Amino acid sequence: MDVARWGLQVDYPIQVTAGGGKYRHDDDQETPDTMMVTYDFPDQKSITWEGLSWSPLGPHDSQFGISLHGTEGSIVIRGGGYVQYDMKGQEVATGAGAAGDQGHFEDFLMGVREHRRTNSDIEGAHKSTLLCHLGNIAYRTSGTLKTNGSNGHLVQNAEAESYWSREYAKGWEPKV
Repeated sequence: MDVARWGLQVDYPIQVTAGGGKYRHDDDQETPDTMMVTYDFPDQKSITWEGLSWSPLGPHDSQFGISLHGTEGSIVIRGGGYVQYDMKGQEVATGAGAAGDQGHFEDFLMGVREHRRTNSDIEGAHKSTLLCHLGNIAYRTSGTLKTNGSNGHLVQNAEAESYWSREYAKGWEPKV
């Protein structure tokens, strides 16, 4: 979700729609094993996320992939590399970079040592994680959520708001 959100330069959606179900595994998990979520953002931008927890084949012949589609072409990201295509599907550029967690760990440790903000800070993590929560809430409420594009909060949906927080065991309530 991070890379898709960064690529589109978006923060909070204005609408979230989810569908799917437990089609493969008969177990006690609460989340579906097959799910599709569409996040609509201002300026006619959207992210579509597909989850098939039971399948090793993901988008673009990879286990995990991201594609960005624009008015002049597309970029497909796999691991640390990318391929850029024009509007006719012809490859026009490729590139490679670092992949995996090592760079993230190094940046975090250097941020602590140097007392500086890291490349991936808690605010960015919140924005991307919120998308996951909103997708699950949309799924559980069987439909489409309207959200505030300036902060990601739910708009006038009591059923969805019931998932916004949880009951804590006595003595473990968060105190702000």
